[in-house]
Amino acid sequence: MNMVNIEPLSEMYETENSYIITVDLPFIKSKDQIEIYVKENEIEIIAKAGQTITWSSFEGFGKRVEVATFRKKITLPSKINPDNVKAAFKNGILIVELPKLIERRKKVEIE
Repeated sequence: MNMVNIEPLSEMYETENSYIITVDLPFIKSKDQIEIYVKENEIEIIAKAGQTITWSSFEGFGKRVEVATFRKKITLPSKINPDNVKAAFKNGILIVELPKLIERRKKVEIE
């Protein structure tokens, strides 16, 4: 059997001030199994199951897959403020709030 990294199901919503990403992480039981890395325009989520998970489709017919790690990388539509990212994990669902970077407009005085 092939050991693979699976890209988990996820959704991204946009609000006026932030992006909200939800990620389904089946078999992950604790926030300690999850790592989140952010840059101004990207988020990467890595969840380690701590054990090999095996499943197959259609009651044994189809491809059998062994998974040890879930990995998801998302390029964001605009820049975020990495210092203010918040995350919560409950019942196999990770929710990450990424505040948008508010660019300030400054008037330049002419000499």
